Amino acid sequence: MLLRILLAVLLLGTRSAIAQPVPVPDCTADVALHESLTIDVVYRCRSSQPLSFVPEHERAQPFLGNFTVGPIAAVNGLVEAHYRFDLGGYARAINSPTEGIQRGKGVLMPIGGWLLEPRGFQRLPVIDIRVRAPEGMGFSSGLPRVGDAWRLAGATVRFAGYTALGRFDLHELVVPAPGSLRPGQPKKDAVLRLALLEGFADGSRRAIVDWVQRTAAAQANYWHGFTAPEMLVGLVPVPRSGVGFGRTQSGGGVTVMVEVGETVDSRRLFDDWVLVHELVHSGMPFIRGRATWFMEGSATYVEPIIRARAGWKTEEAVWKEWVMNMPQGAGVFSRGLPAASGRENYWGGAIFMLLADLAIRRESSGAKGLEDCLAGALWEGLGGAGRVSLDAYTQACDRATGTRAVSQLVERHVNASTPVALDALWKELGVALVNGRIVFDDSAPQAKWRKMIVMGSSGRTERHVKLPWES
Repeated sequence: MLLRILLAVLLLGTRSAIAQPVPVPDCTADVALHESLTIDVVYRCRSSQPLSFVPEHERAQPFLGNFTVGPIAAVNGLVEAHYRFDLGGYARAINSPTEGIQRGKGVLMPIGGWLLEPRGFQRLPVIDIRVRAPEGMGFSSGLPRVGDAWRLAGATVRFAGYTALGRFDLHELVVPAPGSLRPGQPKKDAVLRLALLEGFADGSRRAIVDWVQRTAAAQANYWHGFTAPEMLVGLVPVPRSGVGFGRTQSGGGVTVMVEVGETVDSRRLFDDWVLVHELVHSGMPFIRGRATWFMEGSATYVEPIIRARAGWKTEEAVWKEWVMNMPQGAGVFSRGLPAASGRENYWGGAIFMLLADLAIRRESSGAKGLEDCLAGALWEGLGGAGRVSLDAYTQACDRATGTRAVSQLVERHVNASTPVALDALWKELGVALVNGRIVFDDSAPQAKWRKMIVMGSSGRTERHVKLPWES
């Protein structure tokens, strides 16, 4: 009976009196996960035209079975496709934390690695994904839940983020919803789904979960709430100590992947920057065009500030990091920031963010800073699941701060390629590196604004996030 109702809804595209108060999806993908780390997928899409179902990469072809290549005709307004995919075989062949990797009986892989893309719609289809797994196995994603389905909307399958499939440890951490820590706002919860693939030492798992929970709290300090209402963080064990490579993948859902040593030391975890950096990305959309410098520069600049405001890093240490590293990005300004490559994206972008932070504080008489620009854009809907132009993002930033600071800097350093004199900027701010130590000059012309940059304006109430050995 339930199957008949589902088919009727798909065929007619209407709602009955007892239907869920949500739009009917264009497609459903019913996925059966097996102990062998293979999946059987049944796609059903409402369409009057033929549809094709296409893998993201040609190298997925050897792992596809029971699959019809080419357009599939609609029957009574419904296109149905079936296929089998060897998750484990593909993950072992690719063996890449960005494209698909297996640890034990669990796999971390972008949705586009295993879910075929329906082609033939005039717009992006809404796809509801339902996964049935055997006991002891599971599925998790950064996509929002709608009933018993995971909904992909407003993005292609290719950009839908990571998924965890098979055997893994799943922890659903409660975090404050975006913007819910603003004064006068109702308290709301968000969920951070933390998936640990098999391979971590038994004694390390609790420490890793605690590290992610406290890092999420430190992020919430800066953003007045967490960076997304729902998120998947997938951790991949590697045979090394400390934290390795990380990546944020935006799309239909917000997801983060980080490599972490199989055996960890808590102090080393909290002294690392990778997870904090990636979670900054999770609060921002992918910015189209030649704007890697903006995305990487934001995360590079904001990461040490977040750790300083949580009480994990000193103000002097933040400025020392900037004074020592920002010269790596200064040269790109004379060529224009869109020409940035390599480390110029990180440190040229970070210089831009410092200039923006300073300009916002000057123009708002200290009432606003870069955190208000980034958080304001997030609250406006420009979060980690979206893709926008640089112009749209800078306009949202300016609206949030009540200034034109960021758009004017874009005009100056993106459109006009105006150089930046870092040595002069340090003097203006009253910052100097003397015998390996940072010295502040509070009589410098812009020292007033410099004092607000790392620890925030005096009116902000940052919360110290205790480290494990402080609890």
